[in-house]
Amino acid sequence: SRLIGAVVRCIAERGVVGMDPVHAGALAALRRFNYERIYMRPESLAQGEAVIKVLRSLVEHYATHPDALAGQPRSDDPLRDAVTYVAGMTDRYAFDRATHLLGWPHDQLPKGID
Repeated sequence: SRLIGAVVRCIAERGVVGMDPVHAGALAALRRFNYERIYMRPESLAQGEAVIKVLRSLVEHYATHPDALAGQPRSDDPLRDAVTYVAGMTDRYAFDRATHLLGWPHDQLPKGID
């Protein structure tokens, strides 16, 4: 709330979107922390790779089996249709489909979704 308040004050006082140096420094420190300790840690990167593998496999499946998209809007491009369908899935549903349709091993699914 302090960072939002700093932005609101800056807009009110100067008419531009920004914040004072103290709050801007705090935001920069928070971003550095998040990147170092959350986004770029090896476990997070491995998790991202696991997600990409599952989603690519699902897209390949639906692109080569367009009949599995019965009831879904279709275009002239099966790959586009597959990407659109998979993009609309929740994480849990995508991993469930990978398990049931593709026989995806549970130990290769991203962790923490169940």
